Amino acid sequence: MATPNFITKISNKIEQLTSKGRTNKRARIAQAVVSRVRQDAKTRKEAIAEAEMPYFPFRVKMQTMFLNTAENGHITACVNRRKGLTLLRKWEFTNASGSVDQKVTEMFCDIIGGKTMKKAWFKNFLSFALDAEYYGYSLIFLGDIENNSFVGTEVVRRTHISPDRFNVTAYENMTEGVKFLEDESIKDNYVYVSTPNKLGTSPCGYGMYCELSMYEIFLRNLLGFNGDYLEVNIAPFRQIKSIVTEESERAELENIAREMGTQGFAITEPDVDIIFHPSGGSGSGWQAFGDTEQRIEDKCSQIILGHSDAIKSIPGKLGNDNSDSPAQKALEDKQTEDGENMMALVNNVLIPKMRAHGFLIPEGTIASLINDNEDDDNANNVADLAIKIKNAGLQMDPAYFTEKTKIPVTTTEVPNIPSKPISKNISNRLKEMYG
Repeated sequence: MATPNFITKISNKIEQLTSKGRTNKRARIAQAVVSRVRQDAKTRKEAIAEAEMPYFPFRVKMQTMFLNTAENGHITACVNRRKGLTLLRKWEFTNASGSVDQKVTEMFCDIIGGKTMKKAWFKNFLSFALDAEYYGYSLIFLGDIENNSFVGTEVVRRTHISPDRFNVTAYENMTEGVKFLEDESIKDNYVYVSTPNKLGTSPCGYGMYCELSMYEIFLRNLLGFNGDYLEVNIAPFRQIKSIVTEESERAELENIAREMGTQGFAITEPDVDIIFHPSGGSGSGWQAFGDTEQRIEDKCSQIILGHSDAIKSIPGKLGNDNSDSPAQKALEDKQTEDGENMMALVNNVLIPKMRAHGFLIPEGTIASLINDNEDDDNANNVADLAIKIKNAGLQMDPAYFTEKTKIPVTTTEVPNIPSKPISKNISNRLKEMYG
């Protein structure tokens, strides 16, 4: 049986290792240029087919396609909005007795000006973990250890990861690689985050970007169509009529026209006229681009945030002027869903791996997200109940109110004002009136 002194020596040795620093081993990935391919419905179909191959599935084409999907402005705004719902929340680390463990808290957070702020590595870890919802999976390298903290936390390039074979390859489209869940030399240096597969074609899902990719292709094409329409029908076109025939003189005219701006121009003979024939619906044709773009963006908002108005709801607009609006409820649901996933990941995966690296995190430690909105809503509900009880002629126990809201309260004594006696004249008149 280990003596207390021996355990203390081991703990001190571990603390020295984590404070002095250690470089953690990582799987090797060859440096290569990130390829970006123009995407359309055909390349999307090929990407899904590659991921669903029965013997050697890959996610290279799919993850390459997601690069374009993630660059769409509206989709990026929606994703950042949803991630912010979780990244901006505060964390609390409690011991087995339910008290806040300050030492453990300082492993994840910094205390700045009396406020608790997440350390850079922990914030990056949570951001990469949340990205798995969109890309299908994330493999996060925790980084090296310096001063009892991780440094250099980063996400592994997803084209080199096989979520079907659970390995990291040095080059794309390789079947053999390092088993990040089994290799004893690296498995504690990585955290793997995956999503469920709704089709049963893989141990890992395709991610929300797969659903959004078709809408993004239409949005990108619409942007090009809109630009062409503006260039052809709105932007000015210059025509230079000249009788010069010398090549040098016409080249000089061309240079003059080109220096006047970036719009199109033509040099013609004096008797040549250039006529633009607008389409029959050109008077309102420009609206088609905006209307179609709006409908597609609304669909993207529904997929990511749960409601089409969640990213651009207007205060005072019918149905969106209070906290009970459908858009606000949808955001709260997404916040709860992502929060539960992150708490499970931190408690069940991250903290055990940190213990394996020598971080002194006691057994029974629980990491939880603090939901200020829920606390405020609960306090308001209890306060409303107290008012109803008072209106009914009763009074809520102050101890019960404090227990439910964590708000200390005191009772106010109502002064007893003695009533003045009714004069004899008024008493006689009341008797005459009412008998």
